Amino acid sequence: MSGMSAYFIRRLMLVPITFFAITFMVYAILRVVPGGPIEQAETAMKMAALRGEGGGGSSGGAVSEGDLQLDAKGLEELEEYYALDRPILVGYLQWLGLWQRSFKTRVPAATMEKHGEAFKPLKDLFAKQGERERELDELLAPKGQVVFRGRLYRTLSDQAVEKLKADEKSFYRRAEELRGGGYGKLDELLAFLETKGHTYANGKYCAVFTETELAEDKQYTEKALSLIAAIRAAGDKREQIAAERGFEINEVGLIYKVEKRLSGIVQLDFGRSYTHNEPVLGLIGSKMEISIQFGLIGYLLTWLVCVPLGVYKAIKHHSFFDTASSFVVFLGYSMPGFVVCMLLLVGVAVNVDWLPLGGYKPDNIEQLTHLQALLGRVRHMLIPITGYMIGSFATMTILMKNSLLENLGADYVRTAFAKGLPEKRVIFVHALRNSLIPITAGIGHAVGILFAGSFLIEKVCNIPGMGLMGYEAVVQRDYPIILATLVIGVAIRLFGNILSDIIWAMIDPRIRFGVSS
Repeated sequence: MSGMSAYFIRRLMLVPITFFAITFMVYAILRVVPGGPIEQAETAMKMAALRGEGGGGSSGGAVSEGDLQLDAKGLEELEEYYALDRPILVGYLQWLGLWQRSFKTRVPAATMEKHGEAFKPLKDLFAKQGERERELDELLAPKGQVVFRGRLYRTLSDQAVEKLKADEKSFYRRAEELRGGGYGKLDELLAFLETKGHTYANGKYCAVFTETELAEDKQYTEKALSLIAAIRAAGDKREQIAAERGFEINEVGLIYKVEKRLSGIVQLDFGRSYTHNEPVLGLIGSKMEISIQFGLIGYLLTWLVCVPLGVYKAIKHHSFFDTASSFVVFLGYSMPGFVVCMLLLVGVAVNVDWLPLGGYKPDNIEQLTHLQALLGRVRHMLIPITGYMIGSFATMTILMKNSLLENLGADYVRTAFAKGLPEKRVIFVHALRNSLIPITAGIGHAVGILFAGSFLIEKVCNIPGMGLMGYEAVVQRDYPIILATLVIGVAIRLFGNILSDIIWAMIDPRIRFGVSS
């Protein structure tokens, strides 16, 4: 095996290691920071309630805190869907598709009718459990009591809570802090309250019944405990059926087929966005097409402008053109691309009719001819493309100039002049080829920009590409999109760097990676 082949094999072997390290670190951070999917559900419920309250609805009443609580089943389903009920490493492996996870598929009505007898035991079990739960609710509701983890609790009155807060200030101060943390702190709140024989349900603090209190009404207690035991036994039986036969029934009586399989990034399953409610891979495909258009055109125009400009500046070194163009180039370099876009939008686009203020295509493009549609796209691209170009304009121009000046002073160039070769041939055939080598070092980074887009430029110019989608995902804590864009970005950068090495070797025959001198 040649040294070059061994070098690239080593580079390729480092790709998965680097990929796993980066994605695991980001996944772990996203798991522990606040603002996850459960907190998003909390916010959405509160906003919906506030909109209903402020919209002149018929209820007219204030929304209580208890109305904004996810029930235990809903919380459990959210945690299971986003693997929040599992250790970080297991959740990460499930997200990658290297660890099995459960999937539920609703059994069609036709199948239910055809195999009714097979599902009858599960339906009967569900019906009996529902009856027991209704009996228990009717029994406990008049006395303001609740059940938590198989134990009876009484709801504390406001006066009792105030008294307890006064007696145990530090304990209830901590409880209030956890309660204010929303769903993300719910498990911690319940575990903390349980240490003192308390819990939190329906927006109220509750205290567990002592043995003495339970003995005061023995008949009532025995009936309540028997119903609790029956409900728990039915739940255990349903779990047994789900484990043995792969079917379970939800709280409204719908039967689902439960199966475990591998599904994740390796299987190209990036999940569903919970802000767009669409498959993430489809969203990325539609947005990436737009970002590639702007990124590719901007990068090609940068090469077409900067390389000839750098060559001409090297030839006219220390001339007035060299000095004046350097001033203009560095002036543009001092301003970020999105700032240039903002200045062009505010200073130019608002004053002319033919330059749009945003978007990437005319709104009525379906009604235009091919030529009109092309010209409309060009007009929409002018300002964003300028922003894309300005960021690398100075770097590539000055790098091209300095690299060419260095090669023009090399021995092989002086030898070529001494042999009587024409100046243009020496510059554009011999010196220019070697001068392009440093510029290729940025190809890996440029490939990432082509696919990922620039979120600041897309935000300013209102371009619905990958950059804008990634920015909105971060703001809205849409973790499936954040992680999907991370995966694609990391993969593109890693393989882009290898592509840079390959291009280096193709341009300069002297470069042979892995070969000792």
